[in-house]
Amino acid sequence: MNRLLSAGFVRLKKEKALWISMIFMALFGLFLSLNAYSDYHKYGMEPSLGRLLFVYGQLIGILASAFSGLFLGTEYSDGTIRNKLIAGHKRITVYLSGLILNVVASVLMILSFQLALFVSGVLLLGIEPFSVEAGFLLFHLIGGFLLTAAYCAIFTFISMLVQKRAVASVVAILASFILLFAGAFVMARLAEPEYYEGYNITAGTGEVIKTERELNPRYLRGTERKVYEFLLDFLPGAQSLRLSQGGLDQWQPLAYSLLIAVFFTGGGIVLFKKKNLN
Repeated sequence: MNRLLSAGFVRLKKEKALWISMIFMALFGLFLSLNAYSDYHKYGMEPSLGRLLFVYGQLIGILASAFSGLFLGTEYSDGTIRNKLIAGHKRITVYLSGLILNVVASVLMILSFQLALFVSGVLLLGIEPFSVEAGFLLFHLIGGFLLTAAYCAIFTFISMLVQKRAVASVVAILASFILLFAGAFVMARLAEPEYYEGYNITAGTGEVIKTERELNPRYLRGTERKVYEFLLDFLPGAQSLRLSQGGLDQWQPLAYSLLIAVFFTGGGIVLFKKKNLN
């Protein structure tokens, strides 16, 4: 495992996809701090870098999927994985080393975003660094790491079982978008109000008519609402959006992220052991 990781880290240093992703995330962090500074001077909105640190949740799944498909897909196309097995490395160590490298790469993307946001916000713009509690920061840091691990487990599963790099990349990226859109859909459905509030109508005679509030037929109730609430905690896409909004306020999403990571890693190892590598 150590030799596989050492060789993998050397390759990571030269990986253009990683550097491009890190630069993109750094520019995104810089943009957010500049935008917060502009809003503060225009509208008097007090910026909080502590909360902005987790906006990366909107993008990390997409970037992790693209990187995993390219990075591990290249190992298949170049015959690197087959050579590792011929050299005597066990399939489980080959699989786990790929997962670890994906997680490390994704964490580096996140750190590049947070570092650019923090440095530009505090040193260049003079924004107050933290106006939130340490518990909030720690909880969301843990949640962000577990969510990233869950994403990487899913995309490593895809990339290690699909030998064609182009196919693996497309499937992984599509999966990231589907998860994100599914999370947005679940959040939107749960945000539906139970009632439409009444409003005033002025008739042609000048008479004011007040309507009664109406029941919203799209409001989720009973078992259906409980299912959507479960999906809100379970789906990585929903967790991504909640993380970016500072809305991970319970331990359930973190536990589900860990469960997803373990499930896809265990399943991936089992299937990879049985896979016929041509």
